[in-house]
Amino acid sequence: MTKHLRTMTVAMLLTACAIVSNATEANTSNQVTNASEQNVINADDNKTEKCVEFVAGTDNGTTGILGGASKADEINKDGVTVHCSRASFKYNPYRFNGFSTTTISTEKGNIVKIEIVGDGLTKLVENGVGEYNITKDLIVWTGSAKSVSFKNNWDWANYASATNIRVYVELPGTTTGIGSVNMDTNKAGNNAVYNLKGQRVDGKSLPKGIYIKNGKKFMVK
Repeated sequence: MTKHLRTMTVAMLLTACAIVSNATEANTSNQVTNASEQNVINADDNKTEKCVEFVAGTDNGTTGILGGASKADEINKDGVTVHCSRASFKYNPYRFNGFSTTTISTEKGNIVKIEIVGDGLTKLVENGVGEYNITKDLIVWTGSAKSVSFKNNWDWANYASATNIRVYVELPGTTTGIGSVNMDTNKAGNNAVYNLKGQRVDGKSLPKGIYIKNGKKFMVK
């Protein structure tokens, strides 16, 4: 009888230990989960960038040089449109004639940068928001907008010309279906690099993609 009671007592102690152990593991797991969720990176905020380039003589409009004095012209490519109220985009170089307004727009995302290479570009003046840097042979616009506008306030014969127009468009990221990435806050500030799955990777040799370092996202192109 005594031996039987001892066996029952040992069994009860083992069961109690198992319950305590399971509770401890569950509590530890919850603590880790709570700690990691303090620094959640929303993958929906990821963005990708594309560059659409218009090359004069290759990407052409319809209006010829003489017609450009009084007619509108436009060129379209990959969801980006360059429209000018008095222009000639049929030949090389493109011409933005006097008394004209030029608008560059995108169907999707936002334009974040524009580069126009040509000659006499100081005739095109800023006409909207963003940072305009205009010199004789180069225009650089930076900002974030669905459309960007320039004006030529000279008479119709004083045109600005361009050989290349590069439009950089920022699009919402569609490279992953991940809704969020959990990172341990204890590791977020140690210069380690993680991918969007939360896995640590070698920061010295990264393929193209989006990564996280010190709690911030960055892109390798």
